[in-house]
Amino acid sequence: MPNNVANILVVDDNRQVLEQVNHVLAEEGFSISFIPKGEFLFQRLERQHFDLILLDVNLPGISGYDLLREIRKHPKYKDLPVIIITGEDEDTTLTKCFALGAQDYISKPINHLVLKVRVSSVISASRFHQKQIKSEREEALQARMKMLSSQMNPHFIFNALSSIQEFILTNETEKAIDYVSEFAGLMRQNLENSLVPYITLKEELQFLETYLRLERTRFNNSFDFEIILDIDDYQDLMVPPMIIQPYLENAIVHGLRKVDRIGKLTLLVKEKDNRILCIITDNGIGRKQAEKINLKKHKSIAMSNIEARLELLNLDAKMKEFKVEIDDIYDSNTPAGTAVSLCFPNDLH
Repeated sequence: MPNNVANILVVDDNRQVLEQVNHVLAEEGFSISFIPKGEFLFQRLERQHFDLILLDVNLPGISGYDLLREIRKHPKYKDLPVIIITGEDEDTTLTKCFALGAQDYISKPINHLVLKVRVSSVISASRFHQKQIKSEREEALQARMKMLSSQMNPHFIFNALSSIQEFILTNETEKAIDYVSEFAGLMRQNLENSLVPYITLKEELQFLETYLRLERTRFNNSFDFEIILDIDDYQDLMVPPMIIQPYLENAIVHGLRKVDRIGKLTLLVKEKDNRILCIITDNGIGRKQAEKINLKKHKSIAMSNIEARLELLNLDAKMKEFKVEIDDIYDSNTPAGTAVSLCFPNDLH
C-alpha cells in the first residue's frame, strides 16, 4: 500500500474491467476515477491531479495508442505514468507500448496480483524519480541563491574604497580609519551571512544599519535614515540575507542622491497576516525622473540579483509568498519619492 493516497485514472469503456480494477486497487488504498472515452481525458486531467493512468487500447473514438501519443506530446502531462491495458498479442503490445512511452502494460483477462504489483511498482518508481528531481533542483536553487546573496553591488565596493582613498588624500585620517573599520565589518558579515539560507532578523537589521551608515558617510551626510522595527517578538524570525539591501541601495543611488535637499530614507519592518512586511520609503526624485536622468535605463547588478533570487524562491510551491510592490509617492501631483513593499513568510527556518 502506498505511503499516501495515489490517484489513478482508468480510461476504459468496459464496465467489467472498471469494476474489477476498482475492487482490486481500492482495497490497496488507491483512489480510483473513471472515464469511458479518451476525448474526456485532458478535461479530466485539468480538474484533478493523477499519479497514474490505466489506459485501455480499444477505446471508442480515439484509440488508446493515439491517446498515449497525445499525452506524451503534452508539455504538462508528458511525464505522467501510463500503464496500457490490452487484450492484444504480447509481442505486439510490448513493441507499441514502450515505443510510445508507456511505463508498463497489463494483459486481459486481468490478473489481480499482476495488477497490484505493476501499479504499485510504477507509482513507486515515479515518486522516487520525482523526489530525486526535486532534491537535485532544490540543491541547485540553494547553490544559486547562496551565490546571489553573497554578491554586493561591485559599484558599492569600488565606491567605498574610493571614499577611503579620498579621506586619506584629504588627510581625514580618523574618518578613514572609522570607515575602513565599518567597511571591513560589513564585508565580513556579508560573507558569513552568504553561507546560510536564512539569518535572524536582528542580524539582517544590524547589517543594514552598518551599510546605511557607510553610504551616508560616503555621500557627505546628504541623507538621514531610520530603521523602525514594529515587531514585539522578533528574536526567532528568520529572513533571507541581502534581500532588503538592494532596495535601500536603489533608493539612495537613484532617488536620494539626486535631490537638492536633505534626503530621508525609512525602513519599517512589521508583521502582517503572519508575514513579514518591509516598507522602504524615500523622499527622492521618483522613478520617472530617475529614468530620465539614467537614459540607458539599465538595471543595477544588485537589482538584477534580487529579482533572480525572488524568482528562485518562488519556484518552489511552498515558497510562493515572496513578492515586492513598488509605488510612486506624490505631493500635489509632484513626484515626492518611492515606496517599496517587500513581503515574505515569517516562518522560515
